Amino acid sequence: MFAIFALITLFGALSVAFQKNLVVAGLCMVLTFFGVAGLYLLLSNPVAAALQIIVYSGAIVVLVLFVIMLLSAHEEEPAGRTMPIQRWGSAVVALALAAGAVRVVLTSGFMQAMKPLKIQGPMNLNLVGVELFRGHLVAFEVAGLLLLATMIGAVALVKKDL
Repeated sequence: MFAIFALITLFGALSVAFQKNLVVAGLCMVLTFFGVAGLYLLLSNPVAAALQIIVYSGAIVVLVLFVIMLLSAHEEEPAGRTMPIQRWGSAVVALALAAGAVRVVLTSGFMQAMKPLKIQGPMNLNLVGVELFRGHLVAFEVAGLLLLATMIGAVALVKKDL
């Protein structure tokens, strides 16, 4: 089994290095991550294997493919005529929604009840999830908002006419 997962990892990594099509190279990167996850399973670490698949094969590869497709040369559709009131109106609505969301989260009883969990014994996915959403919920949500802002910033940098 080790040889199979090692060959999958090696084949995926070499395919990423020698692939001319960037999207296919990104998909080969998924193959590499799956091979590494299999190696983690052989090392009796299912948490690392699951996180490898969820974080790297899921989120990171989607982000990489999104950036590759966004930065690739292509013809854009001409932007429609926008009115300044649309931009300002959408900014005001976005700020109001963000302020409302922050207020709801900070005043909820769930936030008051959250306390860090003392972990005893080996770590498993259930404990990772409980610890992540109980003790670090705000940091998790802030990280999500930062990633969203980064994606919006990338789109704003690439698109010439918004």
